[in-house]
Amino acid sequence: MRRRTIRVAAALLCAGGALVSGFAVSQVANGPAPAVADLNGFWTHGFSLGFDPPPEGGAGPIQDIKGKPAMRAMGQFVIYEGDANNPILQPWAAAAVKKRADEEKRGIHTPTKQEICFPSGVPNYWTHPLLMQVVQTKDYVVFLHARDHQIRIVHLNKPHVPNPQPSWYGDSIGHFEGDTLVIDTIGLNDKTPVDVFNTPHTTQEHVVERIRVVAGPNGQKNLQVRFTVDDPGAFTMPWTGVETYRAVGGPAGAADPVGGGDVLQEEVCAENNRVIGIPDVSIPTELSPQGR
Repeated sequence: MRRRTIRVAAALLCAGGALVSGFAVSQVANGPAPAVADLNGFWTHGFSLGFDPPPEGGAGPIQDIKGKPAMRAMGQFVIYEGDANNPILQPWAAAAVKKRADEEKRGIHTPTKQEICFPSGVPNYWTHPLLMQVVQTKDYVVFLHARDHQIRIVHLNKPHVPNPQPSWYGDSIGHFEGDTLVIDTIGLNDKTPVDVFNTPHTTQEHVVERIRVVAGPNGQKNLQVRFTVDDPGAFTMPWTGVETYRAVGGPAGAADPVGGGDVLQEEVCAENNRVIGIPDVSIPTELSPQGR
């Protein structure tokens, strides 16, 4: 992988010239955005070990059978062993999770869509490690990720397009409820897993995300992403997961290893197999026993 420095303006150009032009026209024509929660800025988290369950209990995401402390102890070469006995899984989906866990334990690693340069889908987008930028205007909220130029565009205060054709990120619309951005996504294809455990979904998937800024335990700003997945083709019931990002910079803020301030780094999956932020260290091949 190769990384280069992109300034904020350049990052927006990566999202498409028409989109940037739309931002400018909207801001000029419509004036200042209304007073809503401000999600703008840079946010980060480490390599995903799976989504957290909702703190109040109830149906939650697939978890690793080892538990997160044991996963962290494995370092970069963590083996993902999803719990196929989670009651949210229909039998065919449970079989896919079990197959992936059994292969990982035997040292057989099949590259994920992220690892071979494809988009991640929803909610799998939130497993991306390292730096993410949120750009918020009156009409859009855009999520820009350093990892392989992954971009999500959420249209605010608009209805879904009629009968959207299945796509990697589907049709996402949003609105603010107080301090929370609520995103409703439909029209997703079935080419991505929903998490790091290869949990599948179908084109019936419907995802509702609730995103807000919260205070962390040490006074830092956190971005909390809470989402609910409803897919009667793959799951026996709706279920909820949580992912948390830390603000980069500021009081008690995170220090992202490859970015900060107004700098967003590129990580170009198709260019070189290199560990981002660690010069001259090759990543093991994706098909090797330690291909992670």
